[in-house]
Amino acid sequence: MDELLREGREGLRRYAEQTRDLAERDNRARAVMALTQVAPDLRQRYPQMLRLAFERELGDNPLSTIIDSGPSSIRFDQLELMDEQQVQQRISTVRGLQQVLLESELELSELNALVSALMGFAQVRSERNPLRPEVYLEVLQTLLAEQPGDARTHACWSQVLVPLLGKPLREVYRSLLVQLRQQRVQPARYVINRPVQTAGGAYAQNRDTSRGPAAEAVANPGAAPKPVAAAGAQLTVQQLHGLMSGSAQNPEQLAQEVVNLIIANIAGDPRILPPVWQLIYEMEPALLVLARTDLNFFHDKKHPARLLLEEVVQHSFAYPDETAPGFDDFLAHLRLALGEIDPVRAGHPATFAAALERLHRHWAQAAQVREAQRQAAVQALQQAERRNELARQIADHIRQQADTVLVPDIVVDFACGPWAQVMAKARIDGSAGGSGGADHVALLEDLFWSVRPDLTRQQPGQLVKLIPQLVQGLRQGLALIDYPAEQTEHFFAQLFALHQGGLEGMSSARSLRAVPAPAQGPWLAPEEARDSGFMNDMAEEPRVDFAATVPADFPATEPMGLVDRASETEPAPLELAADAGLLQLDQLRPGSWIELQVSGQWVRLQLVWLSDNASLCLFSSSSGANHSMTRRMFDRLVTQDQLRLVSQGAVVDRAFDAVAELAMRNSVYMDIQADPQP
Repeated sequence: MDELLREGREGLRRYAEQTRDLAERDNRARAVMALTQVAPDLRQRYPQMLRLAFERELGDNPLSTIIDSGPSSIRFDQLELMDEQQVQQRISTVRGLQQVLLESELELSELNALVSALMGFAQVRSERNPLRPEVYLEVLQTLLAEQPGDARTHACWSQVLVPLLGKPLREVYRSLLVQLRQQRVQPARYVINRPVQTAGGAYAQNRDTSRGPAAEAVANPGAAPKPVAAAGAQLTVQQLHGLMSGSAQNPEQLAQEVVNLIIANIAGDPRILPPVWQLIYEMEPALLVLARTDLNFFHDKKHPARLLLEEVVQHSFAYPDETAPGFDDFLAHLRLALGEIDPVRAGHPATFAAALERLHRHWAQAAQVREAQRQAAVQALQQAERRNELARQIADHIRQQADTVLVPDIVVDFACGPWAQVMAKARIDGSAGGSGGADHVALLEDLFWSVRPDLTRQQPGQLVKLIPQLVQGLRQGLALIDYPAEQTEHFFAQLFALHQGGLEGMSSARSLRAVPAPAQGPWLAPEEARDSGFMNDMAEEPRVDFAATVPADFPATEPMGLVDRASETEPAPLELAADAGLLQLDQLRPGSWIELQVSGQWVRLQLVWLSDNASLCLFSSSSGANHSMTRRMFDRLVTQDQLRLVSQGAVVDRAFDAVAELAMRNSVYMDIQADPQP
């Protein structure tokens, strides 16, 4: 802060002397004096506020700064909430951040890797680095805004101090790097994100979606700012703000330019098939008429025209290519509905609402059968999830009992796995402990007693009498959850050996294992697996000995083992997708589109249900086929390149935001041209 204040005062004086405008010179001179007055408060409070920011970032709920998502980041809807001064402030912030990142780029790259390792990440997570420049910048701006003075003075401070932050921050990073190297911290690895290759990706290479340099810039929002001579590339944040606030000088021309860019961005998405993006382009004249008369198109995310565009795009994602089953019918109804939009009458949102309603009616008729199948699948998964949660609690309770350590491992695993499922189902069905119903707790107590020679050798006659009743009760309980017969007989064979050893007076010590207690995801009964299209994630793994090792996870027809809470936080041993920087199930939201390789063919699916803890999920195709899986199965498919993300989130909103980011880059470039040395 000392260096920043020293350089800042010198810079303000120099700029004041170079300014020919007398009023501006006086403003900058007053800013120098005001900065000198508030310097003691800045020196004292900046370290304190930084420490609080670091602690926040290291806590359970890190707070992303307003500029964390990129140097040109700004959302279209943010402009509505800003005044002109705030717009200029954001431009100065973005310009300053670019300079800071440029100054500290090399040091920051290494620091991100080391700090990510210290925070326990196997791969670099630069957005979680509490020492990232955005945090320093956010704290600096907050502190400056709290100082006495008018908005002009604050803007002048920010314009000068923010770009100067880079050099002293680079020295801070260098000092930290020396310390971390001395402590032999091993850096996390950088992961190269593989581009998503969709079936529609090939169309992007042959498609001409550009409407001039501006459209090209929208399609590449990460590109560095550069001057573009075309009129469309001169759109600025100030102009967008004027359009949103109603103060634009040429609102109709500006609205046309913005609509052109939005449509070019939507139709330029390589995931949208050519016949669909052609129809979107054909909507452009009607949208231009609407934008000139109804500014709510830019303000309201729920505007019928925006909803229509979004629905068209999202439904088109169901088809990976033009030969996909059902695409011709989808396209035909799309043409009929959109063809009724008359550009002459398009100035009223009801025109677009009517087209959307027609599409909804057609889609609803086709979706009735699929919806019934989906609801049955979701119900099966929710039933399994509820039972598994209760089974987890029962298993925890069993393992916490003091006498459990005296019971052979094979029996404990059975009790905490299949039998916990039986007890959970009985409780949910209301039959646990009821009149005429089996007492599953008593059966479990009898089971544990029967495999402890230290107890049974004292009452061998009781053991002989108990075994037939015990086996019958266990079989009836397992039948409640449709436990596979093969696995049932395998367990009883092991149990018979334990009982035989007890009757013969042999020692039945706990079996020793080289692996810890099983830790699996949720288990589905065969009927639940069938109703939900459950995918067997044991298909490629050999059968394992129940007594010798830990079963890996639950197949649809061979459920086995303990459901343990530890599985909620511990990654599966075969699929460390998180460490590899790959797609994670808990990153998805219902409505997301993926592609799944089934029998060598890529199938387009939509996420329709996700459990609260992201342990189970359900995907559905446009034809109504359901595919459910566990998180472990999802990770495996992603790791083996058999599952990939196609789209998530609102495409239309992203197109609006891309235009705002383009305008921001143009504004920053023009600001640099007007004042190369702020």
